[in-house]
Amino acid sequence: MCITPISDNAELILLPSFSMSAMLSTIVEYQIEEVKGVPPIMIRMVRDPVVDNFDLSCIKRFASGSAPLSDEIISLLQKKFPGRGFLQGYGMTESTACISCHPPDKYHFKYAGTGGTLVASTVVKIIDEDGKELGVNESGEILAKGPQIAMGYLGNAEATKEAFDKNGFLHTGDIGRIDEEGFIHILDRRKELIKVKGIGVAPAELEDLLLGHVDVEDCAVTSVKDEYSGERPKAFVVLKQGLHPEEKIGQQLMAYVREKKVRYKALCEVEFIDAIPKSASGKILRRVLRDEKRMGTPRMVVRERGEHARL
Repeated sequence: MCITPISDNAELILLPSFSMSAMLSTIVEYQIEEVKGVPPIMIRMVRDPVVDNFDLSCIKRFASGSAPLSDEIISLLQKKFPGRGFLQGYGMTESTACISCHPPDKYHFKYAGTGGTLVASTVVKIIDEDGKELGVNESGEILAKGPQIAMGYLGNAEATKEAFDKNGFLHTGDIGRIDEEGFIHILDRRKELIKVKGIGVAPAELEDLLLGHVDVEDCAVTSVKDEYSGERPKAFVVLKQGLHPEEKIGQQLMAYVREKKVRYKALCEVEFIDAIPKSASGKILRRVLRDEKRMGTPRMVVRERGEHARL
C-alpha cells in the first residue's frame, strides 16, 4: 500500500508521528483526495468524534489494506461519506505485492467486501481439503502464481516445499472464493478456522456480526477447547464508552449470535476487555488473546448457561 503512491508519482506528506487530528488537518490542508489506511484508521474515521470537526469534502475515495475490514465498518464508512469511492487489495508477504486489487472502474462500495480482481500475469485457483480444484463461488484455500510471488524461503527447503505445490502455486493459507465477475472474496485464515464438531467456523464472520451490535465497540473471536465439540467460538469484546461489563450484556450478545447464525456457530463465552490487541497494520493478535498471562486479569467472563451450554 505504501509503494502505490510512489509508483503513481503521487505527492507524499509524511508526519513525524500519528494523531487523528494531525492526519485530518493534513488532509484538509493539502486537499488530499484518496485516504489510504489500515482498518484501525478506518474504524476511527467512522467512530471518532474528532472527525466531525473537519471539512473532509475533498476526499474522493478510501483505500484499505494490510488486514480485513469488516462489512459493518465498510457500511458505516459509506453512510458517513456518501458518494465516495472505495478500494482495497489482497496480498501477503510471500506475494511481495498485490495478488488482486480493485480496478479503477470499480472504485465504489458495491465491490467493497472483496479483494478486487487479479493483477496482471497472476493466476489463482481455489482448492478443497483434498486438493481438488473448485469452481465459481465455491469456498476453499486460495493458491496463487505470478511473477510477483516469491520463489521460496531462503535456506529453508522444507518450508518452501510445504508452501508451494509442484506447479509453483503458493498456498496462501487463506480461505476464499471467486465470484462470477472474477472478484476474490477472502473469508478467513485456514489456520484460524474454529473446528466445531469438525465443521469450520470463520472467526471473521462472527466478528463482523458482533461489530453490528449496538453495544460493541470492537471485538475478536478465538477458539476454546470443548470436551464435547472439540472447539467452540469465544468472543473478546470491547464495549462502547459508558457501558460497563455485566452478565446481562454478555448473555444478550450470545443470544444475538444464536439468533443470527446456525447453532454450531454460537458463542460459548464472552470476555470483556479494554482493548483488542492488534499489530501496527491492524491484524488481530489472536495468540495474545489466547495467552492468559499476557492478557492479565480479565474484566469479566460470561459463559453460556442452561440449555445453550452444550451443542
